[in-house]
Amino acid sequence: MKLYFNVASLNYCVEFTDDAAPYKQLLPTSAPFHQAEAPETLAFHLVVGDGLVSNDTENLEEVGHFDNGDIWHHVWRRPEGGYRILIENIDGHIACHYDSNADFSEGRISLFGETQAQAFGLDNATMIAFAFAGAYHRALLIHASVPMKDGCAYMFQGKSGTGKSTHCKLWLKHIEGTELLNDDNPVIRIEDGEVYTYGSPWSGKTHCYKQQRVRSGAFLRLHQAPHNQIRLLSKVEAFASLLSSCSTMVWDAPSYDAICQTVGDVVAHVPSYDLECLPDESAAQLSFTTMTARSQDV
Repeated sequence: MKLYFNVASLNYCVEFTDDAAPYKQLLPTSAPFHQAEAPETLAFHLVVGDGLVSNDTENLEEVGHFDNGDIWHHVWRRPEGGYRILIENIDGHIACHYDSNADFSEGRISLFGETQAQAFGLDNATMIAFAFAGAYHRALLIHASVPMKDGCAYMFQGKSGTGKSTHCKLWLKHIEGTELLNDDNPVIRIEDGEVYTYGSPWSGKTHCYKQQRVRSGAFLRLHQAPHNQIRLLSKVEAFASLLSSCSTMVWDAPSYDAICQTVGDVVAHVPSYDLECLPDESAAQLSFTTMTARSQDV
């Protein structure tokens, strides 16, 4: 069974070797992005089935083990190119074995555990494939909370716990006409000289999976502080800020170089700001007023 999806104008296929696989339960957040017809081109193709990927890492080069909050990624480099990634959930159980080729355009996946655990593993493997196959198509999967207002998206960045979602909720509450596009992993793309922000199937704990494209208004990096103060970042600062929010593998030079090139092009077109703030309405009004005034002038 082959299922086709379109996220940020990039097509991909998830193929199940077992036609009886509970694909609706395994890919619940991808439903708004499903395509009935096979597209002409694919950014990547994943094949999912029992026994396709082993957990044998004896002849593989270890890259590292990475803690991403409630997810552990164990990564090895395969001798023929590409990677083997074992995805472990917060309970310490392996949910997915994932083998990719060098540019992430092809992958094989084996899932483990009950349906919920399998869905967790497949969702994360698909997100990884999108992030790194998409790098070669000038797409950036970034960690941000994104409200949209008057046809523009505003990307709130920051380390976990700094208040991205809180600041976004303040916009939704106090700034009339604001809507949420995505609360965790939007996609940024440059198309015809314009920078756009897309919704995605990956929105953290917030159920917001919108098949929607909005012009990118500004980036905003948040810091908790006893005051509210905002400043425009230089292009060098903006580059470092956006790159730190992107899904990257610094040890994989081709994808990292592609991502850096796209980040540089994006910050050349879209302003970036730094906000030291309290979790209050005044902070939301300050960032809204500053960024919307600038984005309307661009």
